[in-house]
Formats: sequence, C-alpha cells, structure tokens
Amino acid sequence: MHHFTNAGLYNGLFTLYDAETHTLWNHVTGEAEYGPLVGRTLGPPGNQLQMNVKQALEQDPKTEIAISDRVYFAGGKQFGTAARGLGPRGAGQGPGGPNPDAVMADRFRGTLGQEDQRRPRMELGLGVWTPTTRRYYPAARIREHGGAFVDRLDGRAVLIYIDPESNTPAALFVKSASAKMQDTKMQDKDVLLDNGSVVRSGVPIDREGKRLAMERPQQIFTRWYGFALTFPGGEVFGQ
Repeated sequence: MHHFTNAGLYNGLFTLYDAETHTLWNHVTGEAEYGPLVGRTLGPPGNQLQMNVKQALEQDPKTEIAISDRVYFAGGKQFGTAARGLGPRGAGQGPGGPNPDAVMADRFRGTLGQEDQRRPRMELGLGVWTPTTRRYYPAARIREHGGAFVDRLDGRAVLIYIDPESNTPAALFVKSASAKMQDTKMQDKDVLLDNGSVVRSGVPIDREGKRLAMERPQQIFTRWYGFALTFPGGEVFGQ
C-alpha cells in the first residue's frame, strides 16, 4: 500500500509523492516520473468528471456524497471555511465555474518547461487520450460546433459536448454519426444523437428510455498548458 500527498509543482501541475518509496508521480497519467519506481504506472486513472449531485446519482444511485469544509457554492450561497489552497490567481471554482480569465501565479510559471504556443496558455478545454492518440478540444471550438458533435477517435465515434448542467466539456463513445444540443432554453437539455438516443445528465438513453452501456475515453477538463506539457506534440482539434 502506498500513501500519497502533494509534493509540489512540475510543469505548473501538482505532483504526487508516495511516502513508502519516495517516488514522484504524474497525477494525470499515473506514471512514475522520478525515484525508484520510474517506469511503473498506477494503472489507467479513472476519469475525474465535472458533475453535480443529480448527475452523480443518475449515473449510480448508490453513490455516497461527501462534502468537505472547502469553499463551495450552492443555491447562490457560499459554504465552507477552508482556504482554496495554491493555484493560478482567480482560477478557483465559483458560481460560474473556473475563471476563464485566470492569470498564472509566479510560483507556477517558474516550474514550466518548453511551452506549446499553438493555443493560449490558460485556455480551457477537454483533453482526451488513448495509447496512440492525444487530442485537445478547446471549449470555444466545441461551442462553435453547436455545443455537441461526433468526432472519430482511433476509428471509433466519440461524442464531444458541453454538458448543459456542469457547463464543462466531456467525451463519450457513441454509435452515432452526428449529434446536436436540444434546442430549448430550459436548464435540463439533452444531447440528441442521430440514432434516436440521447445523453441526459451525462447518461446515454435509447429511444425507448432504456439506459445504455456507457464507455468514456480517458479525459480531463484542463487548461492548455497542462495538457500540452503532459502530452507534448498532441493534436489540437480543428488546427
């Protein structure tokens, strides 16, 4: 058993440290980066999706909910007392989500390696990766495509969409050739697929209302610099 903690910053990202072997680990890929376990991996990491309680319970009704004393917002009110911790200035989660105008703090900037200039450093987007493909979808470009569309990832159809409840991008493997966001001003919007199924609260449902099996590629909602430095030379959608 290994016990992990945050050891500091590398490439502007937090780095994990395990107390047993004193190895430093990449928190995105689960790979050992420095120390006696270099070459090892913690295995495929789970997808850390952005969601509210409703969506979590839709995906698994047995989900347990734990709320810490960290600052969070609900119903237009602020709760929690703990400090947000270190981070790019103004990048914390507020009622509107991550701050798109955040500026990187000097202590973060000083750890950056050779940056990829194809996109703005602090741009928000969705990074997906497989053993053979690394691709970044700028959130602005997803919105330019109507907020939902079907792309190809290693020969498979993958839905790229802005989740209407969390307002964050996500990816889901589908059996469909096209998709669009439901044309409604209501908060509870569905993503409509051309095979008659929908994605509702992050869950795929067929035309009869039956829940479909769900499979997602490895993904992370991140800023450009974090994805580009973790996966050098990765693809940028539409570029």
